[in-house]
Amino acid sequence: MTVSELRSQVLGMADILMDLRFHLLTWNVVGRPPVEDLRNALGLEEPVDVSNLPDFFGLGLQEVSCKPQDIIAEIIVEDPWDVAFRAALNKWDYVKLKQIRLQGMALYLFCKREHVIHVRGLQTSYTRTGLRGMWGNKGGVSIRFSVYGCSVCIVNCHLAAHDSEIKQRIEDYNSILDHQKFVDPLTENIITHDYTFWIGDLNFRIDDYTSEEIEHLIQKKSLSHLLLKDQLRKVMKLGQAFSEFTESPPAFPPTYKFNIDGSDYDTSKRKPAWTDRILFRYTPNAYENATLNLKQLHYNSHDFYSQSDHKPVTSSFVIKVFSQPTEKRVTFLPINDWKVNADSVAWYTFSEEAEPSTWDWIGLFRADYTSTDDHVCYIWAPVRPSSSTLIIASDSFAHDQQNETENGICAANSTRQHQGPWYRVVFADQTILIPGRYRLFYISSEFDDILGVSEPFEIHEQD
Repeated sequence: MTVSELRSQVLGMADILMDLRFHLLTWNVVGRPPVEDLRNALGLEEPVDVSNLPDFFGLGLQEVSCKPQDIIAEIIVEDPWDVAFRAALNKWDYVKLKQIRLQGMALYLFCKREHVIHVRGLQTSYTRTGLRGMWGNKGGVSIRFSVYGCSVCIVNCHLAAHDSEIKQRIEDYNSILDHQKFVDPLTENIITHDYTFWIGDLNFRIDDYTSEEIEHLIQKKSLSHLLLKDQLRKVMKLGQAFSEFTESPPAFPPTYKFNIDGSDYDTSKRKPAWTDRILFRYTPNAYENATLNLKQLHYNSHDFYSQSDHKPVTSSFVIKVFSQPTEKRVTFLPINDWKVNADSVAWYTFSEEAEPSTWDWIGLFRADYTSTDDHVCYIWAPVRPSSSTLIIASDSFAHDQQNETENGICAANSTRQHQGPWYRVVFADQTILIPGRYRLFYISSEFDDILGVSEPFEIHEQD
């Protein structure tokens, strides 16, 4: 291949790929609710560089309180960590896509609003490894999905504790890998995704050194000496666990164990260790026409926090995804304002060669929704079109497609762009009770994929 041909290939690849930023967090919160400002750990301290905000957040917690009174309280009100994350992220227009909880382990996935209609195949899984697989105090939870044509899996785990339990940690890791299966045959396993991130309290310790020796080396900033005795790096090198993943050497001090509400290590029963880790892997040559890539931007701990005996650890990445993937899409026509207690109509159409499925549904959401679970009401979507051509006045609905990717909505450019068939949906008069500003979501029965989101519209009181 000549230099010119190689340059043309690289330029062509640049046209079909684009960047997405991920911010990942792992934190063992020792059973406590959020009592400190989370913006530092989320990279959202003022002043915020809006141009470099992450596209996705994957937030993993361990030892979230499982006390009966706390679990009951979460049923009545809300998970306090969920509330805190949403409060911190809502200002910057992030939406919660998914969460999974296994006793004390929790994993939350957020994205910018503009990406909601490009996420496909959201699925969760979990594996118990405590008490030989019968108890969920240890184990792993995961969220997998595809976005802009590339598959991503995030795993959050809490492995067996104590210095001597290295063999059990290896078994825990392999058990999670073996037992978590997904529906997509191309990404059936954790490590067959295009991009996989593994975060959590892995609980690997530092061998050979005493607590006093470890603290001395930390004070001298001789972290490289400690990493030579780090159990995780040993088992990776031997191929016993996590050898399929990469970890940048931690350039921060061990994140465990600290005095709660203090800044000093608590060495009364435990040696300091890097228990809290973030690892990654990707498959560059997963596709014939493009080469995927991943770049790690930072890998830090946050000493600012003292509410736990662990420090939170974060890392951010830029990954390559397809800029114009082939996607099944639904486009809503702009909706005239609706009235409370009156039949209300919306029209929409599908992208070329796409069609509805049985049990697809259309949800009514507040325009400023912060979670894709927060629908106000819904109806089943019709399977048959209402008309092959649009039968309403096109002048009143012709509308320029303004900032579709910026706003994350399917706006109709004009009826000329969408030749039908057209589908008509009616929300009955008894459905809508509260005036306000809303959007419609078209949600597929397969994985609850969001295929389209309308522009905001008003629901008014009757005159």
